[in-house]
Amino acid sequence: MISPNIIKIICHDIGKHLGCYGVKSVSTSTIDSLAKEGILFNNAFATSPGCSPSRAAIATGRYPHNTGVLGLAHAHFGWELNKTIPHIAKYLSNKGYRTMLFGLQHLTYHEKSLGFDSIFPERPADDVVKNIRKKINEKLSNKSFYAEINFFEPHRPFDFGGVKPFKSKGVFIPKYIPTNQHSKIEFAAMQGAIKKMDESILKIIKILKKKNLYENTVIIFTTDHGIPFPRAKGTLYDSGIETSLILHYPKLKLKNKKINELISNIDILPTLLDLAKVKKSKKIQGKSFYKLLYNKKYIENKYIFAEKTYHEGFDPIRCVRNKDYKLIINFDSDRTIRVPSDIMNGGTYQSMIGKLINVRERYELYNIKKDKYERKNLANNKKYKKVRQKLIKEIMLWMKSTKDPLLFKQIKSPFFLDTIKELK
Repeated sequence: MISPNIIKIICHDIGKHLGCYGVKSVSTSTIDSLAKEGILFNNAFATSPGCSPSRAAIATGRYPHNTGVLGLAHAHFGWELNKTIPHIAKYLSNKGYRTMLFGLQHLTYHEKSLGFDSIFPERPADDVVKNIRKKINEKLSNKSFYAEINFFEPHRPFDFGGVKPFKSKGVFIPKYIPTNQHSKIEFAAMQGAIKKMDESILKIIKILKKKNLYENTVIIFTTDHGIPFPRAKGTLYDSGIETSLILHYPKLKLKNKKINELISNIDILPTLLDLAKVKKSKKIQGKSFYKLLYNKKYIENKYIFAEKTYHEGFDPIRCVRNKDYKLIINFDSDRTIRVPSDIMNGGTYQSMIGKLINVRERYELYNIKKDKYERKNLANNKKYKKVRQKLIKEIMLWMKSTKDPLLFKQIKSPFFLDTIKELK
């Protein structure tokens, strides 16, 4: 029996800003259809609110601090996936899969080391689709394939590739962002990029159907972290680590199924390996939710953990979350909620500066059920002392068990180490 083809679609910076998650102003009919014809995960979270660390976790099933990617893996930042840790492409290549990478990879400066048979690095959505159409042909029907499709959209700048804003269905702005002329313009622009990405996925599905590959193909759609706005991307608030996660596989014969269990993005790799009947390495830290897909006995994650060490600069934060509470520990003295530089270039950031500076405490505790947008810090409230102590204990157990380097030393960035080397 031929193993299923696997297509993993990862887009930048979309969080859960999709129609299937209740955002009515976006044009995401293709993604919404995949959810309706498959499985929608309501409580999926990234292990990091930064692009490269989160993508490394998805690719390896390991926490960012266990992959070598503790910050951005492009330009001068220097972070690099540890070559001893298998990427999903290597697992599946060893099983006989043909492996292909389309679009941006954000894990290493040496993409050939990841284990893909073929790589098509062009980033604009139209080029991604063109390369897929060229590569996926009749010859693939006799051999299972893994295609990783990384859309740049909707990363800033939102007009990447000539994309136009979209606002014919209105503009939805989350409550933690002020509604003003700046946010309306930026969200309309982001909606245009989302529309472009959704239209591109439709073209890919049509290619699969034309080549009779659709029925035996697992399509998993996700993103690296939350939306590219202040108090979202780059933070450990839910708006920074919430992720869309949709799994579509016609042979599962599941339609419009919604899963509410807590899922971490390190759980994606072991699940795909189970679907492909590939033996899992002990290096994998995530837990497969394969049994959940088949309504078999499944022990839910009691907690999910997330981290930030570097984005553009050192900003060490860790968090633990269950379905009721979230605890964030800010390990350094900066009281400002850090915002990536591309977001700072927008007017929305300028209108929010006063709400972002001099506000962070060492401990942040939120009642997720009552305080969805994490506005009321309960860390110093005596009523929640036991909750705080319990969650601090859980974070420490996790950091110790995963040998988080933050416990043992000040983590120096590759750029810092290169600078010291140059001075010598």
